[in-house]
Amino acid sequence: GSAEDEQPTDWTDGAPDVGTDAFLAWEALMGPDGEYAALASYQAVIDAFGDVEPYLSIQQAEARHAEALIRQLDRMGVEVPDNPYLGNVTAPADLQTAAAAWAEGEVANVDLYDTLMEQAQDDRLIRVFDNLRRASAEEHLPAFELAADNGGTLSAEEMAR
Repeated sequence: GSAEDEQPTDWTDGAPDVGTDAFLAWEALMGPDGEYAALASYQAVIDAFGDVEPYLSIQQAEARHAEALIRQLDRMGVEVPDNPYLGNVTAPADLQTAAAAWAEGEVANVDLYDTLMEQAQDDRLIRVFDNLRRASAEEHLPAFELAADNGGTLSAEEMAR
């Protein structure tokens, strides 16, 4: 299952006011297509199948993405909770299914950033959104698509490309 059907809490609990840049940053972090949900999804795969690629590398990248958003929220005076998705997402039955599902998740993540960038006013936040969107579109999505075509995993050589 995806993060959407296993949300532990309402992701808007404790959120800043809707319509603010702080809320947009919150949505990027806490929403069902956001960084915390992705991080928990990749962690579930690693917990189930071990340190397999591309999940391990992308999970580390998603952790950096979450930290970038947390820094923006800190700057805006917003208290950020721990990841509510961790431990609440079930890994797919196999890595092939996981790769295909997470490719779709990265597409949703790119769409989310497109929407958020249209609404954001804060230049620093827009820059962060743009960087995270680019990583999803140009690095994570192709890695998961390649993994999906490859039985669900990538070798070190494939990751190097």
